Amino acid sequence: MEIGLGVAAAERARVGALYWEAFGAKLAPAFRDGATGRAEITAAVVADRFLVARDGADVLGVCGFRTGGRGAVDWSWRATRSRLGSVAALRAAAVLVPLHRADVRGVLVLDGLCVAADRRGAGTGSALLAAAADLAAHRGDRAVRLSVVDTNSRAEALYRRRGFTVVEEGDVGPLAGVYGFRRYRTLQRPVAGAAGGRR
Repeated sequence: MEIGLGVAAAERARVGALYWEAFGAKLAPAFRDGATGRAEITAAVVADRFLVARDGADVLGVCGFRTGGRGAVDWSWRATRSRLGSVAALRAAAVLVPLHRADVRGVLVLDGLCVAADRRGAGTGSALLAAAADLAAHRGDRAVRLSVVDTNSRAEALYRRRGFTVVEEGDVGPLAGVYGFRRYRTLQRPVAGAAGGRR
């Protein structure tokens, strides 16, 4: 397995499918059906905001991250409206905007860790998290941050094993019925050798 930065054009559909497999349950209400949601994710993939785990030409998993005010899957109102029309784009925005994460100065904010079903438990997720820590160190960040929902205890256990600790907790309140989860935790781990934030 090798991990590299950036999604190749030929990998976009695979990355979109992995992202939908991992997060489709909470994103599904934004779209009229799963095929539309998967297509929108694929179209919104920002190629240079992903770490990609590969075995030859096979994409095993990806780890998105935020930078420059944009996420790994960047929902642009104009682009979404051009593909879906105004009414469907409004529906998508109503569901997606509350899930928005912001950049944090001096911290690499992860924007979705996805591992193929047949690779879970084989170390791919851990390798992607290690690569994210390396990327953060290269950028001069002091820490790596991510969020996990209360229905994904397996992922949270992985993050805690990898040295992440809870820095914030939240509740989506009445939107729990829409997203399929109620609470989330934000976890963070320091980057080895970090001597402060970004300059």
